[in-house]
Amino acid sequence: MSARRAMGTDVHPASLRTRLTWLIIAVMVVVLIPLGWISYRRELREMNELLDGRLAQAGRTLGTLIAHGELPMRDADLPDIAQNGEVRHHGVVVSVHPRNYEPEVGFQAYDPQGELIAATANLADLPAPTSDERGFRDIRREGRQWRTFTLQNRANLVIRIGERSDNREDIARGLVIEHTLPLLIGLPLLALLVSLAVKRGLRPVAVLTQMLDRRTPGSRTPMPADVAPSEIKPLIVALNQQLERLEDALDREHRFATDVAHELRTPLAATMIHLESAMIADDPAEVTFTVRHAQQSMARLARRIEQILAMARLEAGAASQQRTRLDLARIATEVIEELAPLIAEKDIAVSLSHDDAPLAVLGHEVALAAMFRNLIENALRYTEPEGQVEVTMRHAGAQAVVDICDNGPGIPEARRQAVFQRFHREVESATRGYGLGLSIVQRAIELHDASIELLESPLGRGLLVRIRMAAEPA
Repeated sequence: MSARRAMGTDVHPASLRTRLTWLIIAVMVVVLIPLGWISYRRELREMNELLDGRLAQAGRTLGTLIAHGELPMRDADLPDIAQNGEVRHHGVVVSVHPRNYEPEVGFQAYDPQGELIAATANLADLPAPTSDERGFRDIRREGRQWRTFTLQNRANLVIRIGERSDNREDIARGLVIEHTLPLLIGLPLLALLVSLAVKRGLRPVAVLTQMLDRRTPGSRTPMPADVAPSEIKPLIVALNQQLERLEDALDREHRFATDVAHELRTPLAATMIHLESAMIADDPAEVTFTVRHAQQSMARLARRIEQILAMARLEAGAASQQRTRLDLARIATEVIEELAPLIAEKDIAVSLSHDDAPLAVLGHEVALAAMFRNLIENALRYTEPEGQVEVTMRHAGAQAVVDICDNGPGIPEARRQAVFQRFHREVESATRGYGLGLSIVQRAIELHDASIELLESPLGRGLLVRIRMAAEPA
């Protein structure tokens, strides 16, 4: 493989259709050849047993005929039989003239005294069988293999009957051809049929490929899975989910690019104007004034970039990771410590109260931290210096309830739903918000299947933000 890569040779994997076809053919060959061999051996054994039975039956019938004197003596002109170097008389030799397709057979018959009384010409000079040679034996005579059967009947006649094994070999060859020829002819035909069957069986995959090829970019129409085979249905379901995630990712990227272009244009332009004014100003006080305003514009720009990136991280799923068990009180405490400079700058009293038991939830720490950061920071920004912000957490049955309230200007009830829209800012607001904070909170709420309400603050004026989400058992 490495040599091929070094030479620049492309190695293309076999298609699924080709692999399935060859695998099926290989399975059939592995199964059919042993079965054919076993069948051949069984039939050969049964054939030998059948022919042995016929040979034994012929020997018994021959002994009965001789015992009753019913053997035809057509070759009486050949009375002398040469056996073991001696010429013996009174025996009858029967000539054998096998016709085509008839096996060559022969026999010997001995009287109780061991004298040969009848034989065929092809076996007449065989030595007399001993008592150990009863039953079936294989002998070789004049370069030919013979199958013989020797018995002693009730008349004490010893009969040896034999059949040349050529006939059995012909039958064995016929069995080989009978078992091999169908494989030789059938396997190529079977391979063709298997290939066509695999092609037809894989047609749903080809149809799915065509549907994907015709699918337009940005389409959210799911691929139909109801009519698909059960093996392909999970693939289509997973593919639909993956396509949905891909479209969501593309939408997020598009929204992010739009947000950046929309929100960064104004502060960048303001910064450039202030810097150009500083460059052409002659009065040091005016230079200081314009540079300070440029610095403020850059600070607002940095804050805006931070919020846009936070929203992008949430929409990209900081989120899509596995939920873990988290303590809400710990996260809120860390966020308040992070905002300590802003709290000290405005001299605002911030309090955090919660149950003694940990307030645990299953969630994403990045999203929950962003939620607390934006809610508490908004409360701090909208609250006048020396104001008050309270964060309260408690259990309410199977839910965790978080209240964040302030004594700032609040939000009129008619406009409370609109504040969750991206880049929405209250017209009367004197703060430097950019309309992303509460939309980030809304996204974090959705990720945790929680709920959020904007209510009147119990501090006399201001806003109360109440969040409810499923709590984990202690």
